[in-house]
Order: sequence, then structure tokens, then C-alpha cells
Amino acid sequence: MDRLEYEFNSNVPVYKCSFCGKCSSFIESTSYTSIKTRGCCWYFPKYSLIDIKNIIDSGNKSFIYNLLNMNNSEIHQYYINVNGEFNKKEYEEYLKETFQEDSEASDFDQKLFFRLCPFATTKGCSIAFDLRPHPCNLYLCREVINACCKEYKEFSKERKDYYSYCNYYSDTLKYALVDNNVDLVNDPCKAINILEETEIPSFELKTLKPITF
Repeated sequence: MDRLEYEFNSNVPVYKCSFCGKCSSFIESTSYTSIKTRGCCWYFPKYSLIDIKNIIDSGNKSFIYNLLNMNNSEIHQYYINVNGEFNKKEYEEYLKETFQEDSEASDFDQKLFFRLCPFATTKGCSIAFDLRPHPCNLYLCREVINACCKEYKEFSKERKDYYSYCNYYSDTLKYALVDNNVDLVNDPCKAINILEETEIPSFELKTLKPITF
């Protein structure tokens, strides 16, 4: 039996699943990258303004400066993308030689088989939960969602509510930067200070009972 639990710290909700790392036979865990046990860590992290704000407020402002200085980071006005590994050549060969429209994976973006998060290691994620963008902390593979059946409904609602919260307050933080004629590109240090000084309410979490499946 496995267990899905809900934790909340530093305004960051986390879905913790004991099945994580045991999913080598699932479509979403298929990996043709340098780490075959990658699991679902094919996402290239996108840090929105609310993610950045949460990290700053948790006392990890230095991590944001590290992101800004990473060679594989793309700095945009109001978010940061961190690129990982993508083997384009092998993906194109796969499409020519292996891909089948009627295969089990035909409804899944198979480009993800060739992507690897920059923070992924053979032992799992190399950064703590409170340093990850919210999509990472709230992602669950389809197999786990299906296994949880109707009990997953409240987790799904909480996830949607937090996404709405993030979208709304990322916009609020954006307007704070716009009012000061600053962004992460033209003056990242000042932008970070403004994000730190801007007050926003914490997410109002719900109490979710763990699910055993």
C-alpha cells in the first residue's frame, strides 16, 4: 500500500506520495535521458513571481541570485526559466523509427521522454521542496491519480485553488514591479528587493486527509 499526503510550509503546498520513485513502468516515467530512473522529472522549472516571493520569504534569497547567474537560466521580465537536458537528435530518430500512432503512449507528449530537469539526479531532486516552483510540488502522475479514485477530488480542488492563488498574486507582484519601472531583466536586484517588501496574504490551505491506495 502507498500513501498520498499533503504538507504546507513557507506558503508552499506539497503533495508527497510514497509511490514516487517506484514508477519505472509508467508512460510518464519513460526516460531516454542520461538518468533512466528520472521518473516524471522532465519539467524545465519556471519560477513565477509568486514562486520567487515564497523562496525569498523562506530565507533563501541567495537561491534566486543563483538562478539568475546559472548559464542555463532564461531571465524574462516576470519569470525565470531553467532549461534542462533535451536530446533533440535522439528524439527525431525516435519519431522516424519507433513512434506509432496507435501505441500506448500516443496520447502523451513523447518529447518528454527525452527531457531531463536540470535539478534531477540519480537520487532524486537536488533541491528542497521550498526551492521548487509550485508545479513540481503539486504534480502527480496519472497512475497515482487513477489509483486514488474519488478520494483525489479534494486534492484536485486544492491544487486548482493554489494555481489560481499563484496566478492572481503573480499579477499583483508584477504590478508592483511595473509601478516602479523595474523587472527581472533591467534591474534584477531592485526587482528582488521590491518582491521582498511587497506584502501578500498567505494561501488559505485546507486540511486534507491522507489517501492510502
